[in-house]
Amino acid sequence: MPHRQILRNIEAGQWSPIYVLHGEEPYFIAEIVKSLQNHVVEEGMKDFNETVLYGRDADVDDILGAARRFPMMADRQLVLIKEAQDLRMWKRKDDMAKLEAYADAPVPSTVLVFAHPHKKVDSRLKAVKTMSRMGTLFLSEKVRDHKLPQWITNAVQEAGLKVQPDVAQLLAESLGTDLQKVANEVSKLKILLPPGTHVTSQLVEEHIGISKDYNVFELQRALADKDIGRANRIVHYFEANPKSAPLAMVVPVLHAFFARVLVYQSLKDRSEGAAAKAMKCSPYAVRDYARAAGTFPPAKLERIFGYLREADKRSKGRDNVTTSDGMLLREAVFKILH
Repeated sequence: MPHRQILRNIEAGQWSPIYVLHGEEPYFIAEIVKSLQNHVVEEGMKDFNETVLYGRDADVDDILGAARRFPMMADRQLVLIKEAQDLRMWKRKDDMAKLEAYADAPVPSTVLVFAHPHKKVDSRLKAVKTMSRMGTLFLSEKVRDHKLPQWITNAVQEAGLKVQPDVAQLLAESLGTDLQKVANEVSKLKILLPPGTHVTSQLVEEHIGISKDYNVFELQRALADKDIGRANRIVHYFEANPKSAPLAMVVPVLHAFFARVLVYQSLKDRSEGAAAKAMKCSPYAVRDYARAAGTFPPAKLERIFGYLREADKRSKGRDNVTTSDGMLLREAVFKILH
């Protein structure tokens, strides 16, 4: 079941007796947990009817003991196990048998929640299969790079605002796949802008601090085009505004970009659609890799990786005492372009 549908069900009071929320993306799990805490137990009754346990400290008997209690002066209680990936019971056969027995006949007045971020549960376990059958098993998957602009577009629309594809792409490139970070910035825009506002690149620069023309992704495009003037203007901007693009952020992004260029050069089918599918990126991004692939032969790419490693090492104080991050970036960019 999609996480938005789970949220709608929770808000409508349609609660499952058991939730197993697992997977690599913690943001969706945190959203569902927050909604359950907001809706299952009234605020004034949380001391009596909301139990929070932590995986590293709890065992199956603690969990089932709490789940089998009845709520006080209310119809429902919430039993929430945070960091459930740390529970020892997942690897204990007897514990899993106890959990399976409970899941087969859960207490109707209890909403039992396993918040299991960063990892998947073993879906082969009988207890997990039973919890899935009797409750809600939600796999929280990462939003891939090529799907992030659309996810941002949807998030902005849900916030009551509007955004064009190029601005969503700018946000995706600049904020990355940390969905909590993206959500925080969208929430900021929701607070600062009137409902229905079209979010432009100018508003993004004003309220989030991301420049349309001076960011690391524009730098990598300037490098792909071997546009020396534009690359130097961006580096100059970074030197004048060191917080906008610290070297510790710029180097990994450029390294990842050139690594993908190397992958692109190895593809047999370099058509835009085939390359996007093979590299799991947007067709828009493929165009940048294609241009860079024509600019930098593999031997040059190998040297570029060396330039970036050297800049990263020196920025951390190795073999460097006085050179600023801005000068280190300027030196690396010069070597890449010449």
